[in-house]
Amino acid sequence: MYDNIIIIPFRNRDEHLKYFIENTVPLIKTHLPNSKVVVVEQNEGKLFNRGAILNVGFKEYKDKTKYFFTHDIDMNPTPEIVKSVYVRENINVLRIKSPHDTSLGGISKISHDTIFDVNGFPNYIWGWGIEDRALYFRCRIKNINISNQQQKFKIMPHTSNFRKYTGINKKYSDMWREKYIDKLDDKQRDELITQSGINNLKYTIIERKMIDDIVELIKVSI
Repeated sequence: MYDNIIIIPFRNRDEHLKYFIENTVPLIKTHLPNSKVVVVEQNEGKLFNRGAILNVGFKEYKDKTKYFFTHDIDMNPTPEIVKSVYVRENINVLRIKSPHDTSLGGISKISHDTIFDVNGFPNYIWGWGIEDRALYFRCRIKNINISNQQQKFKIMPHTSNFRKYTGINKKYSDMWREKYIDKLDDKQRDELITQSGINNLKYTIIERKMIDDIVELIKVSI
């Protein structure tokens, strides 16, 4: 049983991964013993699906950890953040770095039981954006406490197609908003959570290997 599984959704960010292993992994080894970093890499051929890729990590480590981190590869904490924030326990959800108050993107720490209670992320959001908001509202539907300890991070530069993908996912953007959620009854809210997530995730593992003492890479097709 691990204390923490830190899941990194990944594709075509080799320089970022190298930097993370060289600079952040040593901090994890020092301050978060009995933890593992799991890089889940999506193969080519489809738009990137951050939510489904993170769900792979949850499913592969079900019943094997106390806490999960969802951790974007381009965000690197300072030693002080790891020592004072990453180590926090007795939480359901800890928002560490996220773009806004109705998001659980970037970096979050989530208890094992909580992530399975909300069924992870929906699997149908292809391209960047919206999946972080969906996770937030899944937690809100389930009345799960979200603790806030937002931090400043060194974020490595990269090209973003966020606006393009937000347009592709407009119907999901409208769905995962307060004005839509509040119109649903309890049964409809439960169906919104159970219709897509860890429970019906489909994927094939293409490759699995250790790339550092505590870093595993799992390459998948979804």
